[in-house]
Amino acid sequence: MNEILEMLKSLDGSDDFTVITSLLRLGYAFILTFFLSLTYKFLHAEKEDCHVMMHTMVYIGVIMAGAMMMIGANMVVAFGLLGAVSIVRFRTAVRNPIDMSYLFLSIVIGISCGLAFYLHALIISLFVGILMLVFSYFKFGMAPPSTINCVITVTAKKRVFKSDTMSRLNSIIGNGARMMEILTTNGTVKIKYSQILDNVTDVRTLHEDIEEFFDKDPSLKIKITRE
Repeated sequence: MNEILEMLKSLDGSDDFTVITSLLRLGYAFILTFFLSLTYKFLHAEKEDCHVMMHTMVYIGVIMAGAMMMIGANMVVAFGLLGAVSIVRFRTAVRNPIDMSYLFLSIVIGISCGLAFYLHALIISLFVGILMLVFSYFKFGMAPPSTINCVITVTAKKRVFKSDTMSRLNSIIGNGARMMEILTTNGTVKIKYSQILDNVTDVRTLHEDIEEFFDKDPSLKIKITRE
């Protein structure tokens, strides 16, 4: 038992700790998780709360790197940190399993950087990042949807809206459309609908019909995304 304790004590890297070492490991964790968050942004830009996941991945990676630097091979500190964290109750549910994989990768990157396994952190970041891009590009495992649930956002200046504009716009978007919100700010009107379309061709056609209805006004902005 004494031999095991002596071995653990000899592995404690606290004597090698410097400000430069700390900044290097935290900075490396930040860089890798930052590029991971950009990958998430590229693949999931349609999500309204995309920025929340991006921030979370960076924070978790850097925090885990700092925690692992503090722990090192010191078992006493490790159990103390585990006990402190167990007091906190995390009630935020991650509904998408893919989001969970991003968070778990951020944790692994943070642990690797905190323990100075820089090459391992870089390899796993590149490997998993490329894997995500490839699977997304080839729609791996996805069945072609029979319908598309869309969110349609139309933004234009107030001056282009007449008394019958809303009723005519509703007829263009079609029956069954649900108006989600109307915002008016600084002379601009933003209207958001939820609609089910049959295919991508219908999406393009609807986009063109809305443009034609507003006479291709320069202030017009149309955004149609998958819900």
